[in-house]
Amino acid sequence: MLPILRLFSFISFIALHALANPACPNTLAFYNPNIRSTCYNATWFILPVPKSSVQALVQPYSLITPPFSDATLFPKGFPANSHPVLVATGYQNDIRMFNLQISSLMSGSIYIPYTDRLKDGKTPFNYPVQNYIGGVNGQDVQAAVPALVGTAEGTNIFVGSFAPNNDAYAPIASFPNEFSAEVKQILVPNTISGPSVLPEAFDFDFITTNSPMYTAHTFHALINQAIILTNGLCQRNPYYFNETFAAPTMRSGNVTLVGPLAGSVPSALAGKYFKQGGYSASGEMLGYNAETCASAAANSDPKAFR
Repeated sequence: MLPILRLFSFISFIALHALANPACPNTLAFYNPNIRSTCYNATWFILPVPKSSVQALVQPYSLITPPFSDATLFPKGFPANSHPVLVATGYQNDIRMFNLQISSLMSGSIYIPYTDRLKDGKTPFNYPVQNYIGGVNGQDVQAAVPALVGTAEGTNIFVGSFAPNNDAYAPIASFPNEFSAEVKQILVPNTISGPSVLPEAFDFDFITTNSPMYTAHTFHALINQAIILTNGLCQRNPYYFNETFAAPTMRSGNVTLVGPLAGSVPSALAGKYFKQGGYSASGEMLGYNAETCASAAANSDPKAFR
């Protein structure tokens, strides 16, 4: 769910990489050449966090109570006095705008959906807690310039180290039907003589499930809420999962968010979340320019929420 930023004036700083297993294609770029686009092969998890802890993070805004009684969104309900937090990691492929292109980046994020940015009690937005991007194939620091540009444009982004760093997730060797993904923040890079300082952000350990906690519609509805920026504006980044290569798969797994003593996630969210509901899919994203939050809400594409 991380916005593709206006990085393209810095394209000379970013090396192009080839994937051993090609990632999902960006078919929207042809029809939308003047805005940012990519295909994001990712896994999202929805975590129940005490509402009081989440509320403290989204100040000065309030939270909107999600429609927990809507069986198309929350077919098994939701823990009492909790609010959903959306965590994602994956592989962005074929990032384009105009004639410029970045072949791939890793990305991870933590968002709080159903944030009341307009203070109307009904229009949900995503509040960004943490965003991470990294280069592929071990070239983590190649994301440093995009991270700086993104932060300047209203999205706080940290350079991250990802495992795997050439795919959305990896099978666990001893359990081939079980998968993992890990995101760390790079505080002090050292690619020459020794170890870097890499506090962990979060990790996933998951399997495919035939008894999902949520529906694909749940994730589409949360992922596609407009994002609150730090500059007073908001941004639409709709994801579309309607291509044959989307391969939507429901997941069940454990998610660990590592707090500030050992990691980089706010203490209000830190913890181990067992047997949570997840969703793996390849979605094509269009990243619109920043706009007023009222405009972002009014112009959100309802097709993306289905």
